Amino acid sequence: MQPMIFDKIKYAIGSELIRLFWPVRVRGKARVLGALAPSSGRREGRVFGYPMTLDLADYMQRMMYLGAYEREETRIISGWLKPGMTFVDVGANVGYFTLLASRRVGAGGRVIAIEPSPIVHERLAEVVASNGLAAEVHRIGLSDENGTCTLFLPPAEVGNHSPTMVRYEGSGSEVSVPVRRLDDCLDEWGVAAVDLLKIDVEGHEPAVFRGASRALASGRIKAILCEFNDFWLRQSGTTPQAAHELLTGLGFVDQGGPPVLGPGCVENRFFVHQSPAEDAPEVLAEHRQASLQGQSPALPPSS
Repeated sequence: MQPMIFDKIKYAIGSELIRLFWPVRVRGKARVLGALAPSSGRREGRVFGYPMTLDLADYMQRMMYLGAYEREETRIISGWLKPGMTFVDVGANVGYFTLLASRRVGAGGRVIAIEPSPIVHERLAEVVASNGLAAEVHRIGLSDENGTCTLFLPPAEVGNHSPTMVRYEGSGSEVSVPVRRLDDCLDEWGVAAVDLLKIDVEGHEPAVFRGASRALASGRIKAILCEFNDFWLRQSGTTPQAAHELLTGLGFVDQGGPPVLGPGCVENRFFVHQSPAEDAPEVLAEHRQASLQGQSPALPPSS
């Protein structure tokens, strides 16, 4: 009984400390506070002030609970978004960035969350509804063609629900999901401009960009926060460097300067659109052809 009583006291103290220090973004916080939180089970937390039930066995949700999830990305999005802006969250998962954007853009802004996984989409819809938010939640994936696509779900024992549309050995299960071109969605949803597009879709990013060619080339999408995951991009037939060059070839400028994007990298980069890309169709077609052949395309520099 003594260890059980000790754990209850420890977790109670930890819960209060996590609540108090949740907004503080410092190195080592996850390690210190993580020792005061259980390794599994569901806990009630507050994410940007919104109540949310989080599964502590899932790595991402555990980091959200501790207030240690993607600190730099949180800083970028929080600093860029202003009241009245429009944010599109591609690969929203359980809604961390959807909640942050809702807090930042306010009632006069617009938040659109896109998540095809049936497992986390339900959680995403619940947290949006329970907090009375106006965020629009769509259970679809994005790609370069309208239709359906196979979504590969990781085994539950992995402890990190990050599904992908890139086929790989070791996936736990598969599910067919509807996919749309973002260009078509923006037209249908009446979105004149996207102030920030956040995208994290485990290697399927180039296909999403090809399906958003008009919005990207014209500047309808003003800024992008994109993950470059070396493993998943190579699984899909391209490289982080080629995916980065795809965006710069469409008129986007990396605000962090020239990236390294070395072997094994998992890195988010923030881009702002600077100039229309008149040769966008050629840039996108070359990238698609090179991806199909498993090569890294030589793309023109940003104009």
